Amino acid sequence: MSNYFLLFLSILCFPLLALGQNTSSDSKFSAPPLTFTDIHMHASIKPFNSSEKGNYNHWELIEHNCDENASGFFINNSDQIPRRSQSNFESLIEGNTRVVSLSLTPFETQMVSPRLLNIKKKGISTFACLSGIELTYESFFQKEQDYYGNLASNLQFVIEGSKKPYYIKNEPYFYEIIHNRQQLKDIIHNPKRIGLVLSIEGAHALGSSFYINNKLTETPDYHQKVLENIDRLKGSRPLMEGFSDTLQYPVHFISLCHFFWNGICGHARTFSGTQELVFGVQKLSNGPFSPLGRKALLKMLDKDQGRRILIDVKHMSLKARQEYYACLDSFMLKGDTIPIISSHSTISSLSWKDKYYQKPDNYGKNKRRYLNEWTISLAKEDMQRIHRSKGMIGIMLDKYRLMGGKAKKMHSETIAGSLQRRQFLTKVLFANILTIVKAIDHQSGWDIICIGSDFDGMIIPLDGYPTSGEFPDLANDLKNFLEYPSPIFNLFTTEEIESLKFGLSSEEIVNKIMAYNMLEFLDRNLPDQP
Repeated sequence: MSNYFLLFLSILCFPLLALGQNTSSDSKFSAPPLTFTDIHMHASIKPFNSSEKGNYNHWELIEHNCDENASGFFINNSDQIPRRSQSNFESLIEGNTRVVSLSLTPFETQMVSPRLLNIKKKGISTFACLSGIELTYESFFQKEQDYYGNLASNLQFVIEGSKKPYYIKNEPYFYEIIHNRQQLKDIIHNPKRIGLVLSIEGAHALGSSFYINNKLTETPDYHQKVLENIDRLKGSRPLMEGFSDTLQYPVHFISLCHFFWNGICGHARTFSGTQELVFGVQKLSNGPFSPLGRKALLKMLDKDQGRRILIDVKHMSLKARQEYYACLDSFMLKGDTIPIISSHSTISSLSWKDKYYQKPDNYGKNKRRYLNEWTISLAKEDMQRIHRSKGMIGIMLDKYRLMGGKAKKMHSETIAGSLQRRQFLTKVLFANILTIVKAIDHQSGWDIICIGSDFDGMIIPLDGYPTSGEFPDLANDLKNFLEYPSPIFNLFTTEEIESLKFGLSSEEIVNKIMAYNMLEFLDRNLPDQP
């Protein structure tokens, strides 16, 4: 989840041809019309966290409240932040985006009631304007939080709404949590069903916020609590203490880091200078796993006691990612290849070994670059490791995160809402995507790429695709570019773009990215039975 508020501009809609059905003969999921997917989105954040203030659900659009009670800084810039839901389920249905990974994440206490949000005691309204979340006074100013309790309540909120009908134009629609492979296949053949895969962003969700002041993460009791909570998510213990019911639905993957140190492993810098002005400076830990983190990692990957939970490397420091890959090598020696996920990624053009990549992550590092070269972006070796593991790279749809300083300057010279702006952003997407394929240097490089939008993670979406409802337009624009390519900055010539297609048609490539890669990944990794 990327939390910052830059320019969110009005968009101009363009009539586009419908993308055709899949023509690839080796896909197991060729049912027309094409069903789109998203491996990372946050449709539950706004309705769940606002539930104390109103009767919200996953389906309906939530408008952000930027009234006069918010701080002047935000009111004056309210056209620069997202103003409504991006992945509410009506939008998913509109865009035929019907298999998604629903990412759950408790808000870290450092994100709530920082100094700038509380100017003139208007913090609650300002936060609602920024995030779309209506918090009570008590929730907003609560410094100590039971993160796992919040996560378990969120899971119950999602479960309670599953399979309940929601009517659109007098027709009933449903969402359901995916148990197994057959259920996945059933869902994509039914246009009135949405399938959810459960995921978690940030291993802080396994514990509590009490460690902020007293280093609780270093105590044996806290270690035991985190490890027991992992068992709860794996289904080998009751979901909540004092109850008998276990979680019947698989948590498919979890990212171990988010914005702040959580006692598990080192995290990479995420915030821009503007974000740090609002939320405070990230106290970075660029190191490897902690002793607790190593225990937690092995417990998540274990298959003998409860369901395996895969690991999402997004937000992990370079050292932590490298340590994780070394851990996977030991599994591989035993014949157990564990897929690596990077759910909502930006891509670096550099190698781990490049001294420029290893430089501190700050504004100057990206100033003269087209891509985001901070260490939160995947380097060449990351992409190769993910490919070797038959994992997945989700490309996020935050237009500023995908770019370095040079591309941002070029972006500012295009006209808001114009076809020129939209074509430029298509090039930005392909600058990231083609860098992955180039690192793999094989047709199979196209098999590990999908969309991980990060919608409703308070991102600034690409012009023309502000919600999941515009996924058909995004697919068509990607296809049109591949059919009539032009040079991308000084990164890719037209000839190199054609070469990197490795004989695949434009339609086959786009169908892979927008749908089939994620579906086939789930088909490989979901259980056969409930």
